[in-house]
Amino acid sequence: MNKQEIGELLTKNYQSFINYINDLTPQEYAFSYQQKWSAAQQLEHIVSCVKPLVQVFSMDKLAIEQNFGVTDKPSRSYDVLIKDYSEKLDRGGKAPNRYVPETVLPEQRKELSNTLKKMIIELCTKIETFTEQELDTLCIPHPLLGNLTLREMLYNAAYHVQHHEELAKQNINER
Repeated sequence: MNKQEIGELLTKNYQSFINYINDLTPQEYAFSYQQKWSAAQQLEHIVSCVKPLVQVFSMDKLAIEQNFGVTDKPSRSYDVLIKDYSEKLDRGGKAPNRYVPETVLPEQRKELSNTLKKMIIELCTKIETFTEQELDTLCIPHPLLGNLTLREMLYNAAYHVQHHEELAKQNINER
């Protein structure tokens, strides 16, 4: 996928998640089955995960290189990266504490949704400032997968929101 296709996928997947969250009743939004995250907590988690990604893509490219490094290995494809991520989750991989959501108040839904939408717009704008080569050589750390190229991290972000939308749906279906 080139950067334009990645931006389109990010926009589509995050808008789907936002629409899903915003269409929930207040009861569905807050519902949690057997200690699973509510849709509200899924939203908070996604916002907390996208924020550092926007920050990295806002950094000077030299600063990214100096702080996180570069690679000469080719980026994994979207499908391979998702397979690797899913395997980590299947082996018990969990979100680090800093990404575990607290209780989210119902009145935070609109603000969190709007924040997420703005962050995705900003991220997609920032992606355009990188060359295809930079997306494949500059690295940043992922809590479960280790160092990823920027392209791989964007693939993960596109999938990650779908994964959490599905988790929210499964949770609500338990009602």
